[in-house]
Amino acid sequence: MAWHIILFLFFVGIGTCIGLLFFFKKQGIRFANLLLGIYTLLFSYELFYNCLKWSGYLIQPEFVHLTITHYPLWLTYGPIVYIFCRSVLTAPGFRKSDIYFLVPIVTVIILNLPFYIQSASQKAEIIQKGRFSEFNWMPNGTIWAVIFIMFFYGFLTFHDFGPRKNTRFQQNKWLKWFVGSYLGFAVAFSSYITLTRFNLMNPAYDYFVDIIIVFFIGILCFFGFVQPEVFEGRTIQQVIPFIKYRKTGLTDDLSMEMRDKLQSIMRNERPYIESTLRLDDLAKMLNLSRNHTSQIINQHFNLSFFDFINKYRIEEAKTLLSKPQEKITVAQIAYDVGFNNRASFYKAFKKFENQNPSQYLSPKQAS
Repeated sequence: MAWHIILFLFFVGIGTCIGLLFFFKKQGIRFANLLLGIYTLLFSYELFYNCLKWSGYLIQPEFVHLTITHYPLWLTYGPIVYIFCRSVLTAPGFRKSDIYFLVPIVTVIILNLPFYIQSASQKAEIIQKGRFSEFNWMPNGTIWAVIFIMFFYGFLTFHDFGPRKNTRFQQNKWLKWFVGSYLGFAVAFSSYITLTRFNLMNPAYDYFVDIIIVFFIGILCFFGFVQPEVFEGRTIQQVIPFIKYRKTGLTDDLSMEMRDKLQSIMRNERPYIESTLRLDDLAKMLNLSRNHTSQIINQHFNLSFFDFINKYRIEEAKTLLSKPQEKITVAQIAYDVGFNNRASFYKAFKKFENQNPSQYLSPKQAS
């Protein structure tokens, strides 16, 4: 047996164990753990399928019915990633609209149905004679549509749950790593398809691409596994030891002291009402470096610098909006609390309050 087959069978074993581990994992959201367990097991199956293909066992009667059963999986990974992220960032569970995720998967199954319904001996003959194209309804270019959908799921996940919809810094960091690893898998997969379709790489060497894919799937599993730690108190820097802030020289005691000092400055001096306020300005007030100031904001308040500042601005704007003042417009309030324009004020208000200023005012005016 070739070395790369043995290597990938080893990965199959590891992936299977990790997938099962997710099923029994008590930390975090159980529904999300089940999703990631399914994701990992499906990918392990695909690796096992490739091992059978490389070793020539797919044409054997006991394995021939597995032929091209991995096609639907390519369109299954993306929905799992999307629903997983939604479960940990908003609310767990399936929604009725999730049924639409099944459409591409079922479509691929139907397009290959003429082959799936053949007997074992017929399938072996079709494979040996290279007549597979006669036993499916897949139009030319289907694989490019599959690749497009894979990327679409990744970008949709980040669009729906990324910084535009989520103010929490640590969770956004986690999301970038998690979705980034899925997109890395999609890039590796699409690269293999492109290279082989244009005869730039021998399809027999696809195990090199699979090694890269295993790497990205491993990262995705890691971030799925540590998700409860990020979401239940530990910072992303504590979870991932090789990224910034791990060794900055800022002790825990000093960090807590600077956190309290920063809160005092924001409450008493109100620097946020200056529209030109920058991270360097806060660093000078704290007598800290820019990097240490950013670390304190990210770790203690779970916000980016701009969200941290805008949160104070929105709170002050809410106070002003609640006061029965005459001849003061929403636009004037936006400028008074530190925004440069009305549009950025409305965007920030919607981000923190899930409604615009007019909607916020409506029930108050009615009362």
